[in-house]
Amino acid sequence: MAAKPRKKKLDWKPYPKHDGLDVGCKVSWYYYKNQEDAIAAARAAEHNAMIQSYLGYDFGYCSPGSIEPAFKDSEFAGMYRVCIP
Repeated sequence: MAAKPRKKKLDWKPYPKHDGLDVGCKVSWYYYKNQEDAIAAARAAEHNAMIQSYLGYDFGYCSPGSIEPAFKDSEFAGMYRVCIP
């Protein structure tokens, strides 16, 4: 028996090019030098996280789409840190 094709293509949103990256177990973090790119990445991350949640993915205590300043003692100090699913 052949597999049924998906009825609707999942509409993943792309992220702007990031200036830095950290990788974790359940999420990653992209770093951006300018706020506009960070906001665009956060919106894409929220959208893509909804799709992944629908598919059963669990992000633990992390919040894809959140924006915060990078840690002051890191190599990314002064940048915007965006949680990516």
